[in-house]
Amino acid sequence: MRTCGILVKRKDEILIKNSIDNFKQRWNIPQDYPLHGNEIRSKKRGFAWLGKLDKIEYEKFMNDLTQLIVENPIIVHACVISRSGYCQRYLDKYGEKTWEMMKSAFSILLERCAKYAFANNEKIMIYYEKMGKKEDKLIEQYFQEIKEQGLPFDSNNSEKYSPLSIKELNLILSGIEGKTKNRPKLQLADLCLYPVVRSKDNPENKAFIALKENNLIIDQKLGTEQVSSTGLKYYCFY
Repeated sequence: MRTCGILVKRKDEILIKNSIDNFKQRWNIPQDYPLHGNEIRSKKRGFAWLGKLDKIEYEKFMNDLTQLIVENPIIVHACVISRSGYCQRYLDKYGEKTWEMMKSAFSILLERCAKYAFANNEKIMIYYEKMGKKEDKLIEQYFQEIKEQGLPFDSNNSEKYSPLSIKELNLILSGIEGKTKNRPKLQLADLCLYPVVRSKDNPENKAFIALKENNLIIDQKLGTEQVSSTGLKYYCFY
């Protein structure tokens, strides 16, 4: 399970839109067709044509795609959970009441983004990619529960991460809204997901290195003492 997002200032949203529009125009991609990381990597569906490119042209596309990501004013954040590690840690303890991994990943990422915003006197509006009525309802339920009850974790175990109070969370979290993948910000976030997920086992993957070289990873915006409580979270890895 993994949840990835990008922090974007509202004033920069038009820059992201124009950047993606220009990229699609250069590669004759329909403006209404989203840049989907999985389709691009697998060269399927709307990006099956990538499989017909020669090596040089394909590398040109991938380099241009990387440039598209790193040229934008974003901060990449994520929570990556080991499914096997999660079950090993919690199944015996909670049984059928084991927390959903999606809820854990969402809660961790939301609170860490909120901490960063709080430290910079900012507020956050959450936009997530719509997945279906059931899933969308759960995401928004998780959000409301956090605002009303705080984080869904054992307070003794989470104390070392200096969690925000309910009052602080309500000051920072403006709202939540589901959007389709056609939204430029969501396309860019999707493109950042895979490099960050791979970074745990393969920190030298080219896409992740490009993000680091351009100072786009949340950890690079933090002091050393803040990384463990506010930075990228790899959860239940052993």
